[in-house]
Amino acid sequence: MKPLGRQLIAEFIYCSGKMLGNKKALDRILKQGIDESGLTLVSITGKQFSPAGVTSIALISESHVAIHTYPEAGHASVDIFTCANGSQNVNKLLRFLKDKLKPKTVRVMELDRGNPLSLTRKNWITSFSGTGFEVKYHIKKKLLSKRTKFQQLDIIENESFGRMMFLDQDLQIAEKDAVIYDEAMVLPVVNRKKKNLGDVAILGGGDGGVLREVLKHKPSSAYLVEIDNEVIKAAKKYMPGVCKKAFDNRKARIVLDDANKFLDRTHGFDAIIYDLTMHPESITDMDRTVFLKQIFSKVKKNLNAGGVVSMQCCSEFDLETQKLLKKLLPKYFKKIKYKPVFIPSFCENWIFASAEVR
Repeated sequence: MKPLGRQLIAEFIYCSGKMLGNKKALDRILKQGIDESGLTLVSITGKQFSPAGVTSIALISESHVAIHTYPEAGHASVDIFTCANGSQNVNKLLRFLKDKLKPKTVRVMELDRGNPLSLTRKNWITSFSGTGFEVKYHIKKKLLSKRTKFQQLDIIENESFGRMMFLDQDLQIAEKDAVIYDEAMVLPVVNRKKKNLGDVAILGGGDGGVLREVLKHKPSSAYLVEIDNEVIKAAKKYMPGVCKKAFDNRKARIVLDDANKFLDRTHGFDAIIYDLTMHPESITDMDRTVFLKQIFSKVKKNLNAGGVVSMQCCSEFDLETQKLLKKLLPKYFKKIKYKPVFIPSFCENWIFASAEVR
C-alpha cells in the first residue's frame, strides 16, 4: 500500500464578524461543512484560548480538519487532510468555510502527501501582504535567520536590492532604496518651520536608517525606541550600508523598550517619527483600533507645541488601513497630509503621513 493523501493548507486573511473567537460557532460550522461536503464526521474537539483564539479539530473517517483562529488579526488557518481519492469533497468544504468566515483574501497551498514530499524552495523568500499580491525575492545569499524573543528575523542578499531585512517575512528595508523610505519619513520633520529639528523620537526603526537620516540634519537629540535589540545588532553587523554609524553618534539615544511604555514616561519632543507597524496584531492581543488610538494619544501628549508627527502608513492598496487612519488621525492632529512614494524593493507605492499636534 502506498502512503498517499491530499492536504489543503489555507490562510483566511481579514475574516469578518466575531465567529473567530467563538468555539461553539466554529464547531457548528465545521460540522455542517463536513456534512454538506460529503465527508464523514467522527468527532470534534478543541480549545477556547484566553484572551483570544480558538482551535477546533474534527476527526473524519477520511482523516482530519483543523481550524486555528487569531481573532485579533481577523485570521484563520485551515488544514484539511484526506486519504480519500478525488478532490471534490475537499474543495467543497474549503468553499463552505470561506463562505462562512468571509475572508477578504485567501492563500491556499495544496500538497500531495506520501513519499516523496517536496515543498520548500530554499532560495526564495516571500514577503507577506494582506492585499491582492505578494512579492517573492531571490536569496542570493542568506546572511541571518533566527527567531528573536519577539519575531522571526531574516537578512538576505539579493541581486537587485542588495541586503534586505525581513521581520516575520515582511520586508522592512533594502540597501538599494533605503534612502527613499528614510527621506520620506524625515522630510516632514525637516520642512517644518523651525531653525533646527530640536529633540526627535523615532518609534521603531531598529535598522537605523531613519536614525541615520535624522542625524544628517543635526537635531539636538535623536531617541530611537526599539523593543528588539537583536534587530539593532543585526543591522550593525549585516546592514551597515543602511545605518552607517548612526547608532554610535553622540546625539543618538538608543532606548530598548516598548514604544507605549516609553511614551508613558518621556515627554517634550519637537518631532516624533512613527516607524512602527499599522498592523500590530502579531505583537499584541489588543484590537487594532484600540491600539492605534492609545498610541496616537500618547504621541500627541509627548509633542511640544508646534510639534510634528511623521509616519509610514501602509501599501497604497491597503484601503482598509487608509480608511481607518483618515478616521483616527484628525482626533489627535491637524494639517494632516498623505503622500504616496514608490519604493522599488516594495514593488508598490507606500503611503506616508505627516501632521501637527493640535
